[in-house]
Amino acid sequence: MKAAIGYLRVSTREQGRSGLGLAAQRNEIEAFGTREGFAIRSWHQDVQTGAGADALVRRPGLAAALKEAQEGRCPMIVSKLDRLSRNVHFITGLMEHRVHFVVAQLGKDRDDFTLHIWACLAEQERTMRAELYKKALAAAKARGVKLGQAARSKAHQRRVSAIAAIAIQKAAMKRAEPFRPHLKWALLPAGAKGKPITYQIAADRLNERNIAAPKGGCWRWEHVRHFAQRLGLRERVGRGRRLQKNPRLRAWV
Repeated sequence: MKAAIGYLRVSTREQGRSGLGLAAQRNEIEAFGTREGFAIRSWHQDVQTGAGADALVRRPGLAAALKEAQEGRCPMIVSKLDRLSRNVHFITGLMEHRVHFVVAQLGKDRDDFTLHIWACLAEQERTMRAELYKKALAAAKARGVKLGQAARSKAHQRRVSAIAAIAIQKAAMKRAEPFRPHLKWALLPAGAKGKPITYQIAADRLNERNIAAPKGGCWRWEHVRHFAQRLGLRERVGRGRRLQKNPRLRAWV
C-alpha cells in the first residue's frame, strides 16, 4: 500500500470540541484509503476557517501536513476539497506548485480542470452563506431580537469580559517576556542626578545595539515605556499624577 498523509479541518471551536466533524472526515479518508490502496501514516488537523489565501500562516496543521507530504514524496488526502480551503487562489497555487493532494470525495484521478471547478464552487458557496447570514442577522435585529452577548444576562457579560481581559493580558505578557533582558540592560544606567534614565535614552541604547523592536524597525520611547511597565521594570503613573508633555525631558515615574 502507498503511504499518505491525512488532513482534517473544522471551522469553529465548537466543532473541534465535539470531534464529530473530525471523526467523520477521518472515517471518509480511511475508507477511501482502503479502496484505493493508501495507508495513512500520520494525521494533521486544524480548527480554522477555510477562507483567505493565507491558510499556511493561520493553519499550522496544514503547513505541517504539506511539508511532511513533500519530504516523504507521498500525497496528502482530504475528505472534501472545502476541507483543504474555500479559496480558489490558494488551491490553484497548490496545483501550480505541483503539491500532490487527493480529494477522497472526487477520487484520486481528478484532473486540475475539475479541481479548479470544484474550488470555484466551494468559494461561491462560502460567499452565498455569508450573504444569507448577514441578511438573517439584519432581519432579526429589525424585529428587535437580541443576538450574541446582548441576549445573555449582565452577570454573564461581565464574566465573559473578565475572562477575555485575563486572556489578553496573558497574551501580551507572553509577547513582552522575550524583551525583558534587553529592557533591563537599556534601563539600568542612572540618569541625571541619580534619577532613572529616560525612556528615550533607553530606546536609543537599544537602537545602537541593533535590537529590533517588537514589530520590527527602531525602538521609540513609547515602546520602551509600554513594555517596561507591563514587565514591572517601571511603575505605572498613579491616578493623581500626569506624564510630562515632553517625554524626552523626563519620562520616569
